[in-house]
Amino acid sequence: MRADTQPAPWRDVFRVRPRALPRAARAARVWRALAAPFAVALAARLALVLALDAGPAWDGVIYARAAEQLAAGEGYTLRILDPASAAVPTAFYPVGYPAALWLVRELGGGLGADRILHALCSAMLVPLSYLFARRSAGPRAARLAAWLTACWPGAILFSATWLAEPLFALACGIALLPVLYARRAHATRALFWTGILLGLTAFVRPTALLVAGLTGAGVGFARHRSKGAGRAWLSASFGAAVALGSAALPLAPWVARNHAQLGAPVWVSTNGGVNLLIGALHDGGYERLPEPQPCWAQGLSEVQRDRCFTRQALAEIRERPDAWLGRVLLKVAHTFGHESAVAQALIQGAGLPASSPAALWLLGVCRVGWLVLAPFMAVGGCVLAARALRRRPSRVAIVTLAPIVAVAILHGVFLSGDRYHGALIPMLGALAGVGALALGRVIRASADQAP
Repeated sequence: MRADTQPAPWRDVFRVRPRALPRAARAARVWRALAAPFAVALAARLALVLALDAGPAWDGVIYARAAEQLAAGEGYTLRILDPASAAVPTAFYPVGYPAALWLVRELGGGLGADRILHALCSAMLVPLSYLFARRSAGPRAARLAAWLTACWPGAILFSATWLAEPLFALACGIALLPVLYARRAHATRALFWTGILLGLTAFVRPTALLVAGLTGAGVGFARHRSKGAGRAWLSASFGAAVALGSAALPLAPWVARNHAQLGAPVWVSTNGGVNLLIGALHDGGYERLPEPQPCWAQGLSEVQRDRCFTRQALAEIRERPDAWLGRVLLKVAHTFGHESAVAQALIQGAGLPASSPAALWLLGVCRVGWLVLAPFMAVGGCVLAARALRRRPSRVAIVTLAPIVAVAILHGVFLSGDRYHGALIPMLGALAGVGALALGRVIRASADQAP
């Protein structure tokens, strides 16, 4: 086709063209579009967890031990970190993921049932990616997102580990659906329910609270952006207050428990100080702190120790702010720049020698899969960022990008690691679908314009 017979083909490259279909017809179309990728995703994940007899590794050892101790009626104590410790109440790790594994124990399951739970959580991220992408760029992008998420090597490997990312990603994605699909007039009400669900998600990882604040602020800002900067920022503050206030409600019993048993109203966990100090001294994942370490001194309570680490970290940041800012960039790059940790955790959990063919294949496929998907995610991110920065910002784009920004901020400041982007699989999968669709349209438009 000649270029002069198709005026302005670039105009439609990134346009979403919703079709006016009855609700029942739309629902049937969604089910048909999701059936195949979800079946493939579930089959791949179940095949992996059944074929590879992997056990807990890394933090998963602590989570599984905590679940066993909760099931035995011991409570959530320092024995989750070291069985030889005294049974003193703790909040060092968030309690949500161990509590989910405890429910499995209460239903009579063990490590094998954990594997099935992980496979189901990972497979359920496929329809979430579909829903995010459909709302962002229509059904074609949604189908691409579903298939890309279903076949994402890292997402598949997560299902055979005892890492909390799949459960957090599932809970966070579900929490954002009310505000993602709400009508404009009902945005505040939807934000309240999203905040409640993100408060529950914070039991798994405190990142959810930052997601709530950014989502509320973004939705509020987008609602009144065209009415002037002052009105927009006031609305952003109100939105953040609604989201964070509602998120605090489900956390209230845990805060009261911590105040009674730890002597301070800890919101989620007490490992923020040590993670902040690790992030202030290093530019990658977990590393041991230099010795001697005064915060490990005898006589300090858990909360006092957390505050001690925080003081050390802030002193280091104030002393060398330029070095700390450089570390922030390196930690963000480490979080999003590659995908290796999930394969390494699985290799260790399965007891595979690091140089064995199976281990090398797992790590290689995981890294190459990320390299293939990352460009599509980057293009999709640019498309949605452009919509979020318009004079009338897209609420959908803001809701999709808010968790990604939250993870980038949190792990740029605190401890980083490439496993942490696994908490964003539904949103990153949606970006990949949007990016793949956008690139396809650009290629077709270029071909139509060619002489």
